[in-house]
This record gives sequence, structure tokens and C-alpha cells, in this order.
Amino acid sequence: MNIAIVDDNDMDREAVRAYCQQYISHYYPQDKNTINIETFASGEELVEGYQSSQYDLLVLDIYMTGISGLETAKIIREMDSDVRIIFLTSSDAHLLEGYRVFATGYFIKPLQEHEEEFAATFNHIFPKLLKNRGGISVRVKGALVDISYSDVMYVDVSDAHNIDIHLNNTVLSSPMSYGEVGEMLLKEVRFLECHHRIIVNMDYIEAMEQEEFVLKNNIHIPISRRKRQDVKVAYMNHIINK
Repeated sequence: MNIAIVDDNDMDREAVRAYCQQYISHYYPQDKNTINIETFASGEELVEGYQSSQYDLLVLDIYMTGISGLETAKIIREMDSDVRIIFLTSSDAHLLEGYRVFATGYFIKPLQEHEEEFAATFNHIFPKLLKNRGGISVRVKGALVDISYSDVMYVDVSDAHNIDIHLNNTVLSSPMSYGEVGEMLLKEVRFLECHHRIIVNMDYIEAMEQEEFVLKNNIHIPISRRKRQDVKVAYMNHIINK
């Protein structure tokens, strides 16, 4: 997991880093070596070279010299719709604007006076962030390839009876059986078998139509008529619990 903390005040930035490290060490000691925390002194510094899915969580100070935390969040949202955002603020004046960029929450400064709120926010968000880790290993051209869950858009069976694993920018074809790949994916809550021998990553769904899902990049995935109701209920539950 990758976390970025953005604050133009050196002391506040390091205080947030320390609180994050203390929380992780206390509640998730088994994961502390796999959680990376980076700090930035400005929104411009974060935005420069930012890539989608680079971070799982951003902690942004609202009041910064240069571009503000809200402006930074708006820029990031155009590149990354999935990253969680928490704002640092000494005032609740911008709550509504924060929710317009789908902020997960707020940390009120000074943090030492709001430790309970800090822990409550992290108790809510950390299990969801940690579940995004992991992936599957599949055989491709005679070698095992590791694929992150978050990179898989959907899986189906090709005309050659291979398993096609559709990623963001490529398709991997595997001679493994649909049952083998399906067993690995369907134990992860974001995956749903929406049609015969088609498994979709619900995080990529942008719209649900009567007979199909529409994914990012305008990809259309059919919904089985026989289990349409169950599929739609499963997707709605996923949205609610995401």
C-alpha cells in the first residue's frame, strides 16, 4: 500500500506521518513493512508525474501556498478516480467542496487534540485499502505471471478455449481452465460471475443497464438473464460497501 501526505508545513507533515506510522504499528504490525509512506511539500510536487493507481491514499492539507489541497484533489481526480482522499484542515468551511471530489474524510488540526477522530477514520478506511492487495498467478506462454486483482477488468473464454484476462491496456491469454482462474478470482469480493464463463471486476463498472454492464473504456459485458436479479443485487451491495 502506498500513502502520500501533502502539507507545506514541515511540522504538520511529519506529525501526520508519525500518527500514520503509530497507527499501522499498533493495529497492523504484520503489514507495516509493506506500507510505504511518502511526503510532499506542495500540491504541485505531488501532481508532477502523478500516475493513476500510484497511491492508495492521499492526505492533503487544504490550505497550502501554491495550489490548495482542494485544487490538488480536483487535478488528481481527473487522473485517478479510485485513490482515497483525506483532507487536513483547521476549519470545516470546505466540507461540501471536499465531498465534490469524493473525499473519504477529514483530519482536524492539531492532530494531537483529535486522535480519536484520526483513529476512527483509519479504522474505517484501512480494511478497505488492505483488501485491495493481492492477486493471482496464471500460466502465460509457459511461465507463471503474477497479476494484481486491481489490474483485472474482466475474464472470459476465447474462441480458442483459452482464458482471456483483460487488463487495463492488454489481454493475457492462458491455457488454464476457467474453473482454475475462476476459483482464484471469485473468493475476492470485487469479482462477480455475471454471465456464463465471464467474471467482471465490479470496481471497473461505470453503468448498469438492463442486460449489460458498461465498464471503463466503454466496454460492454453481458448480464445473464437467468441470474440477472442476483447479479444486480450483488453489484448494488458492492457499491454500498465499497
